[in-house]
Amino acid sequence: MIRPLEYCINTQHINASIDTIDNRIVELLALRKTYVNKAKVLQDDTDNEQNRIKNISSNQITLAKRFDLPVEFVRAIFQEIDNYFNQDYTTRGYEQQ
Repeated sequence: MIRPLEYCINTQHINASIDTIDNRIVELLALRKTYVNKAKVLQDDTDNEQNRIKNISSNQITLAKRFDLPVEFVRAIFQEIDNYFNQDYTTRGYEQQ
């Protein structure tokens, strides 16, 4: 459970909330991967790919600003996610545990 910050009165509350947030992040990454894989199956036009990249970049800037995070930080995270999903995991040392 993510306890509202104003109700966190000790580190146990904080740590439990952080654990829940981390679990949700991983759950959403797995879900994102399934959508990326489906998009690869449906994709057939390289011009669409260029437009998609522009839209994604614009969306990352918007998200960074909305949540008051540095744009380069958000871009770096999404770049790493994309690199991981779009490569041979063993080639780059990303073997599944």
